[in-house]
Amino acid sequence: MTALLSLLPSRKAGLAADAEPPALLAVGHGSRDARHAAAMRRLAEAVTAARPELRMEVGFLDLCGPDVPGALGSLVASGARSVAVLPLFLAHGYHVRHDVPRAVAGALAEIRAWGGWTPDVTFCDPLGPDPLLSEAMDARLREAGIWPTDPRLGLIVASAGSSDAAALAQVEAVARSWGGADNAYAAAAPTTAQAIARLRARGWEDVAVASYFLAPGRLPDRVHADCIEAGVPFGAPLITPDREPSAELVRLVLARYASATLASSARNLAA
Repeated sequence: MTALLSLLPSRKAGLAADAEPPALLAVGHGSRDARHAAAMRRLAEAVTAARPELRMEVGFLDLCGPDVPGALGSLVASGARSVAVLPLFLAHGYHVRHDVPRAVAGALAEIRAWGGWTPDVTFCDPLGPDPLLSEAMDARLREAGIWPTDPRLGLIVASAGSSDAAALAQVEAVARSWGGADNAYAAAAPTTAQAIARLRARGWEDVAVASYFLAPGRLPDRVHADCIEAGVPFGAPLITPDREPSAELVRLVLARYASATLASSARNLAA
């Protein structure tokens, strides 16, 4: 980060006044699993392929890099005057409300301390919940040979789980929107194994598990292990490093970006 900060444009020098779209900083949780960061980078590549004029970086809160100061510093060093911050989370939980804003504030403070140009920052809504995520989950199941609308299929939506009641309610609503699918959690009860056993006890012979995980990591692997042990098919996480992100996810990222930047422009005009 030190070498990068030395390249930041100074406040005195300023930046070119050419009108350009805000840059996009996507902030993920992070994982020690290398597939996690690789999947997020794959998503960024797909987004910038759809919008080549958009400068985008991915930063992580913990466990892998680049961190948020490094990712934001890269955007500022490239000349970004304004940045939209997109939390790569599937619900409005604690990370979205507290950790992401705190990490961005800390990054801005580092840039300011080095005398760099501090960009205008606006925050996007997190990725979830959104109907496009359900479409992406549906696509992952179909890739695994599962037809989610089959009335003979007992369906489970597996997610990480959360101690945040509001975030948990949003995840439970996703399952309800799928015609009353059951919920299972990697870090809480009912676990995937328990949810599968309950469906079978209610008479469902065919059961499948949809993955409400954004990217690979320890928790989705835990769910996958339960599915393998029970002989139940499992949809892959929404983004993986070995396949192209779904068009629904790219559309969702760009929709979140557009909403935030339009709202920011409206506020600036009204000021």
